[in-house]
Amino acid sequence: MREIHKPAWSIPIPQSLPMELSALRDSIELMEDVWISPSQGAIPRWLEDPDVRDGIRAMLKQDRCMEEKRRLSVEADNLCRWFGREIAAVELTLCSDPCELAFYPFQYYF
Repeated sequence: MREIHKPAWSIPIPQSLPMELSALRDSIELMEDVWISPSQGAIPRWLEDPDVRDGIRAMLKQDRCMEEKRRLSVEADNLCRWFGREIAAVELTLCSDPCELAFYPFQYYF
């Protein structure tokens, strides 16, 4: 690409990819957008400036972290409710008449 590239096209050349498989797996350049047609005017900043791309990735990562935080909060609430029901069942069982428990050993008291 570098050999046939013409600056008049206003197309940035993508970064070179590593030749080793393990390094290629960890390379963020692998998922980089590649502009393949001549640009009319200025090159978009997200395509030309690595700092803009890093900023976009950081914003997306922050959004995913907030989603995960909400999911974990819901899961924690569910666990607390479940634990509360289990504690209530144990307390009710401890307070119940032992003779009554002998007739209904597997019944929950809710």
